[in-house]
Amino acid sequence: MIELQELLASEIDGARNKRNKMLFVAFNRYTPVELQNNILQMEIPVLNVSLLLSEQLRQFPPERRPFEVGRILRSLVMQEDKDVVLLNNIEYLFDRELKQNPVRLFENMSGNKTIIISWSGTFEGGILKYATPEHHEYYQSDNSYASYIIEI
Repeated sequence: MIELQELLASEIDGARNKRNKMLFVAFNRYTPVELQNNILQMEIPVLNVSLLLSEQLRQFPPERRPFEVGRILRSLVMQEDKDVVLLNNIEYLFDRELKQNPVRLFENMSGNKTIIISWSGTFEGGILKYATPEHHEYYQSDNSYASYIIEI
């Protein structure tokens, strides 16, 4: 596990020097649970995005929710006293009701703190994918985010 922590520390340091301080983690050898355990050992806060966001958005009518997502998520991240935060369980962001582009949302909020995103989909040829093309939550990024992705 020290090997994973060293890799993460190196990638986090690299992300700090980029315009957008974000790092997408795609899984191959390790699991999301192993990532979270290592992140916690590194004393980096972990935010369960789907849970926290759904709790906050309940107070808004459905038609207002898409306009509140960015503000709420940014507020949750900024409340953390560390300069690096892991966002996991991001699946709710792909819900059609929210009308979001999750990758662009992360990009827009990655200026002040380094955010690590536990990617729930796949990574192929520099492209992030979520769900399958026939699924209503399907998402595919372009390859301009390839330098922000690590596969563990």
